[in-house]
Amino acid sequence: MPPALSDDENGVSSGEEEIPYRSKGKAKTTAPVEEDDDEGEGEAAEDEYVVEKILSHKTQRGTIVYEVKWAGYDSPNDYTWEPEDNLEGAIDVLKEYWDEIGGKPEAGAKGKKRGRKSVAAEEVTPASTKRAKKEKEWSPPPGSWETEVDYVDTVEETIDHKTGNLTRYAYLVWNNQKKSQHPLHHVYQKCPQKMLQYYESHLVFTQPGAEDDILNGDNKGQ
Repeated sequence: MPPALSDDENGVSSGEEEIPYRSKGKAKTTAPVEEDDDEGEGEAAEDEYVVEKILSHKTQRGTIVYEVKWAGYDSPNDYTWEPEDNLEGAIDVLKEYWDEIGGKPEAGAKGKKRGRKSVAAEEVTPASTKRAKKEKEWSPPPGSWETEVDYVDTVEETIDHKTGNLTRYAYLVWNNQKKSQHPLHHVYQKCPQKMLQYYESHLVFTQPGAEDDILNGDNKGQ
């Protein structure tokens, strides 16, 4: 639609800053018809305005509307938002804008900014998915493990596949019920008290005098 008339031209003061998309006449890309002596033809010519350029677009109430710069109106205050139906006479300008943004926009999609490709947004998805997977992978915390480890499950001596040497490993059960395997010397440094508790739980004690009874039995047999 054409820019609104000023207060001096229509004698009416308007408090609205945003002009709704309504057009008094059809937009066209050619110059408006010059007025002649026929008053009726002059009024008809005034209803036709020239679309100079499409600046941007957006979705408004489920409809794509375009920001229009009209020929002869350079002030941003004179730009208006028009639906495609109001721009039938400026289809060439519309197609030029669609080519610039990579295609005709669809209702519900966010407006595309010129010079940027929508592929950039698609490239974010795989990276963010990989980061999410890494965050889900659990690993032992840094620092001391004394308050993090529930107990030492067992200690085994197995072959280290990297070195080929026999290495002792401690199997830990954590407070979150996760299980992990670590070289024994590393566990000594991280949670020495847990290792001490493990050894204490595996000690075997004999009753006082039991050893003397065993020795006396052997002597009698001799």
